[in-house]
Amino acid sequence: MTIQNALFDGLWDYYIWISLLVSIFTFTWLYHHSFWYLSDKGGEHDNPDEIEVGVFPKHNDDMKLEVAWTVAPFLLIVWLTYVSWLPLASVWAPVDDPDFHGYECEEGESSNNALVGSGYNAIVESECYHVMEITGKQWVWQFDCLELATELCDTSSQTIEVYGTVPVLHLKEGETYLAIMTSEDVTHAPWFLGLGTKEDVLYGQDTSLWLTVVEGTSDQVILCTEYCGDAHSVMAAMLNVHS
Repeated sequence: MTIQNALFDGLWDYYIWISLLVSIFTFTWLYHHSFWYLSDKGGEHDNPDEIEVGVFPKHNDDMKLEVAWTVAPFLLIVWLTYVSWLPLASVWAPVDDPDFHGYECEEGESSNNALVGSGYNAIVESECYHVMEITGKQWVWQFDCLELATELCDTSSQTIEVYGTVPVLHLKEGETYLAIMTSEDVTHAPWFLGLGTKEDVLYGQDTSLWLTVVEGTSDQVILCTEYCGDAHSVMAAMLNVHS
């Protein structure tokens, strides 16, 4: 018998004895209380709290607390809806909506995006946008810059800890991109951590995602946030931002 086997057998015996002691104590306590506190059928008992079957105890009834518990969450939801309305409208803005990101850029044009407003009402507005494509498949992201100049959009690969070799998307600071996305198999969802945007990528259906690379945007990891199979946790990419 090896030292490891002897150690294992010793621990196993120890755990068995501990389990037996815990079981004896637990079941003894259970049966004792089950019979000791058993009430006599039809007997009279003290009822200092005046508890009645099917009636909520009066001393726990607090109308002010119930109203506050109903009104306060309602007001909180209304406030959260208000502060998120404009930013969400920007994130999911329709294509070619001049109120947010303008129209597709012509060759040589710049988005000149800028952060407008402050606090909860801050949104990114752009003069125009550039179109690119993102394809998700088990378990890798594929980026296509289409006909964009390499200064605006480029791709490469990089080895990072945990995720191994992943694709890298190079985008330019101050530009806005419309990513047309699709999937070759199951549902995926790219999450650009630093941009705070993500959207489902569906098989057989095109979806879109606005990528507003404002000044000060740092390099970041792109993860998949829709479970897509065995290697979902390592389906990653990198976003590299250059000026």
